[in-house]
Amino acid sequence: MKRILTGSIAGATGIALLLGGAGTFALWNSSAAIAGAPITAGTLTVETEDVVFWTDQYGTEINMQSYKIVPGDVLTYTSFLDVTVRGDNLHARIAVDHGSISSANSDASRALKILLDKSTSVSVDTDDLIGVPHDFSDDQTRFDLSEGDHMLHVTVTIEFLESFEDVDDDDAKNASALLSNLGVTLTQTP
Repeated sequence: MKRILTGSIAGATGIALLLGGAGTFALWNSSAAIAGAPITAGTLTVETEDVVFWTDQYGTEINMQSYKIVPGDVLTYTSFLDVTVRGDNLHARIAVDHGSISSANSDASRALKILLDKSTSVSVDTDDLIGVPHDFSDDQTRFDLSEGDHMLHVTVTIEFLESFEDVDDDDAKNASALLSNLGVTLTQTP
């Protein structure tokens, strides 16, 4: 009985070893270098000019420190951006950075911020960009950029709406919003 048990164990071990190797075989492979070339990443940089103008809907230059906005007012911010483009097939979108409009911590100031956020848009006059800028959405403009240096004449328009959804201009009486950090973003798009 002991011999049969020992023989069975030895036989099972041999079969397991044979089956374990049955699933392996060698495939031939080889490799060769293909003709390539170095690749360099481009860049998109933006710097602001110091020239900034704020005007009201009548074209009158205003001092934002003392100006008191009322419903129906349209304020216009004008400045210049120096844009450097290095790269092929570069497209970009410019948009108002709504996070740069801030308000004091009161219900009235939050209401004013909502009204200003919903009515703030950006437009751009270009120097030598390829293609004509077109509206991408309510507050964004998309461009096809040629390689080189460009100057963008940026205009941000802020309209004090009488109402928006459930926010009324009466909700924003005596409120304050901070536009001192007002910004636009230029973002590469596919």
